[in-house]
Amino acid sequence: MVYRLTVRASYDAALFIPGERGPAGRTHGHRYTVEAVLEARQLDRSGFVADLEDVQPRLAALAGELDHRLLNDLDPFRDATPSAERQAEFFYQRLSLEIENAYGPAVRLAKIRVTQEPEAWVEYEP
Repeated sequence: MVYRLTVRASYDAALFIPGERGPAGRTHGHRYTVEAVLEARQLDRSGFVADLEDVQPRLAALAGELDHRLLNDLDPFRDATPSAERQAEFFYQRLSLEIENAYGPAVRLAKIRVTQEPEAWVEYEP
């Protein structure tokens, strides 16, 4: 049996795809939504996967680092295309460390979903 907790945050960011011709090669923006799915095999003493009021602000703070920024200028994306796939990987790497430090092995970050358009998203899970 696995319990799952999902939290969501949003951010607006600009990017361009180096070497791409057409609109994607020019600086443009998106309204992104990021979702983090945490898993636990058993609930904590209070009956929860994790403290929602602890986890959601952590994700929101990471989204805030990208909010209203040109992603190409940020260290995690400086040498790589700031695609939604790479953004999902960024969130996973950063948030998984925080979750591990806060909750130990009882809770794990299972996956990250980044939605770029209402009908299109990417997921990252190791």
